[in-house]
Amino acid sequence: MIVGTADKGSRDLRQALIEAASALLQEPRPAPAPSLRAVARACGVSATAVYLHFDSGAALIDAVLDMHFTDARTRAEAAVAAAAGPRERLDAFALTYVDWALAHPGPYQLVFESVDWLKETDTVRTWMENRTAAMAEDLKATAPAVDEAEALDRAEQLWTALHGIISGRCRQGRHEWRRDVTDEVTSMVAIFADAHHHRR
Repeated sequence: MIVGTADKGSRDLRQALIEAASALLQEPRPAPAPSLRAVARACGVSATAVYLHFDSGAALIDAVLDMHFTDARTRAEAAVAAAAGPRERLDAFALTYVDWALAHPGPYQLVFESVDWLKETDTVRTWMENRTAAMAEDLKATAPAVDEAEALDRAEQLWTALHGIISGRCRQGRHEWRRDVTDEVTSMVAIFADAHHHRR
């Protein structure tokens, strides 16, 4: 979007800058990843040394994101596998996913919120789709009257709610939350697992 020339004085320029910045902010943007130089500095090596192992800074970041995603997925699936039944599986996944995200806020943001990463890899998207389908099956089991379409809606809404919990607690770290995160997560699961919960 081109805002137009700003030659009518500093006040017009200020407003033009605000409008231009606002236009640029309309599109989702990837969360910034550490620079190659910053990573090299943290390892005590030169930036050139990184190229002995990775073709580019982007390749290094891809490896980092893949490592963190694998960790999150492995923990979540292990928790689900150890659960006794459908409601327990829902709780186990939700608690493990939120706990991992709160313990790894930076990796969580880059893996699950990074625009570029989500566009360029099918791995995260495929896993989230499969997990959504699995949650829908468990939601149907906890509320037999719920049909497949509503179960999928509830599963997607639960994903959204979990992301909301994570985002709120990550971005408002100084806020004194009245409820323990475990209680908040399990209460949220209960809302969507309730047979009387209706789509809105």
